[in-house]
Amino acid sequence: MSSQIWFVGALLVGLLATVLVIVQLVWGYLRNHHQIIQAIRTRLTAASESSGLGGARVDLGPLEKLLVQADIGWSMRRLVTITAVLLLALAFIAVSRGVVVLLVVLFFVVTALGVWWRMRFQKQRQIIHEQLPGVVEAVLRNIDAGRSLEHSLISAFDESSPVFTPLVFRLRNAVEAGREYTRLFEDFAELYKVPSMVLVAIALRTTSRFGSSIRPVLEQVSASLRSQQALRQEFMAATAETRFTAISFAIIPPALAVFMVLINQEYSDALLHTSTGHSLLLTAGILQVIGMLVMWRMIQGVGRG
Repeated sequence: MSSQIWFVGALLVGLLATVLVIVQLVWGYLRNHHQIIQAIRTRLTAASESSGLGGARVDLGPLEKLLVQADIGWSMRRLVTITAVLLLALAFIAVSRGVVVLLVVLFFVVTALGVWWRMRFQKQRQIIHEQLPGVVEAVLRNIDAGRSLEHSLISAFDESSPVFTPLVFRLRNAVEAGREYTRLFEDFAELYKVPSMVLVAIALRTTSRFGSSIRPVLEQVSASLRSQQALRQEFMAATAETRFTAISFAIIPPALAVFMVLINQEYSDALLHTSTGHSLLLTAGILQVIGMLVMWRMIQGVGRG
């Protein structure tokens, strides 16, 4: 019996490895094909179209967008390697412990990855909220030093946190190519869900369209961002207990379930190898997901712009 299990496991591992290689080859082909099409469209686009309102944009794919939002600097090879190791571990669990254990482990893995990504994403947003007023003030100082608006923006964002690196890279390219760059700030605001960046985009677009002085507008934007930051800090301090309670209620039930399964073998066997236990696991998983969604909806406004 054990030899059959190991044979089936070896077949699954070989099948998963083959599927991963095929997926990687197809992904590389599609990505190269998409880059070629984008390059052709860029060359065929008229100069007047690229310099208009829809100039430079932050155009990211779904996977690249997830990685950039959470500041995950993984290469495609590393991402494929981690995915392969994770799939092999799940296949081994499915062969050795059964489908029910696989579903339970998969639920915890997906939940842990989602929480980890969300924490990194919120950290990026917090950095943007904290440094954006200082960046606007740095732009004003550069303008007072005699620099142009475009070079002041590049210098101010380049000297700030690395979270602005995707914006600085595209901003520098747009300025050197003479393209419209105000849409970059709107795309960056949408990427990180930071409405404060829209104020900067509106100020820059108003100045470029009507030819007014940028200094009074940026001063008002800086003062507005400072007041928003102060209100956000007060709000976060006032709702810290609520957020901690919600996180505790989301983590404690799964942690208790894992603890009970690990310390009690009889309880684990009854829960994982009987139809009643399967029904209990399914019901508990559905209720846990519903509870987490409800709590997330209740506190989703905490700390947002």
